[in-house]
Amino acid sequence: MTIARWAFNIRQPLLLENVEPLVTSLTDDDKPNIVPVSNLLNFLPKIECDRLLQFRFEDDMRRALIGRLMIHSFFAAHHGCRWDQLVFSRSETNKPILVQPEHLTKVSFNISHHGDWVIFVGDTSLESTVRLGVDVMDFQEQVPGESFETFSACFLEQFTAKEVAFMRNAPADPSSPSGTAPQLKRFYRMWCLKESIVKALGVGIDFNLKSFEFDVQDEEETSKPTLSTRIQVHEPSIEFPEEGWSFEEALLDADHCYAIAAQSEMEGSGSIMDGSEIKRLDWKELLKDAVPYPVQFS
Repeated sequence: MTIARWAFNIRQPLLLENVEPLVTSLTDDDKPNIVPVSNLLNFLPKIECDRLLQFRFEDDMRRALIGRLMIHSFFAAHHGCRWDQLVFSRSETNKPILVQPEHLTKVSFNISHHGDWVIFVGDTSLESTVRLGVDVMDFQEQVPGESFETFSACFLEQFTAKEVAFMRNAPADPSSPSGTAPQLKRFYRMWCLKESIVKALGVGIDFNLKSFEFDVQDEEETSKPTLSTRIQVHEPSIEFPEEGWSFEEALLDADHCYAIAAQSEMEGSGSIMDGSEIKRLDWKELLKDAVPYPVQFS
């Protein structure tokens, strides 16, 4: 079983050399070698383009667009699909799902974006039955100087006493304005883990996050993936088993962390993750199999 794990930094400029001859378009007047990312809408079906064009802020559109391109790139690279023949829909929880080709509709994949990063995870095998979830968080979202207790007041009820203790017991950082930056980083780390489970299960936002608890073995995250975190499910079920879970956590840079949850029904499968660092894509690799969809705009 092999899991593709990709990361893409949205701040990468889209250079003309990355898209020629795929895109014939004007470049930015102030930066003659830079192509506006919106020109890549041609690589998605109209229904997806219409949704992306509804975003008010450019960064939001950019993150969502890159996420859709990563999904297409994955199925083209690992499952031999022609880019412009992929058809997607969305689940009741708004999760992207593959509709065509039919023989690939059971392939598990998931995506997350926040801050400067988009993260994708997908199962490259047709034989395995694995559920995947991923989440990424930007540490800089809190109000500058705000204390951990103030920031987390409305969130802590979503965590167990053990998880809250893990956050609060982080050593203070004298260089931080409030001295609580390590606590906030642990909060984001734990939130990533919780969200990765929710997304792997495909459940809604009203899911009880205290119905399971994480036991973090490695207290500090680094750029090297951590695989030692464990989960305890308080009331295991067919829908939410306690066995077969693997987790990967790491820092993407000083301001972003991610977590991947994978659950396999294969007995004795051990950890699904191999401990290697997540693959960081550039535009050239992301678009290497790209094929524009037929003309869709009048």
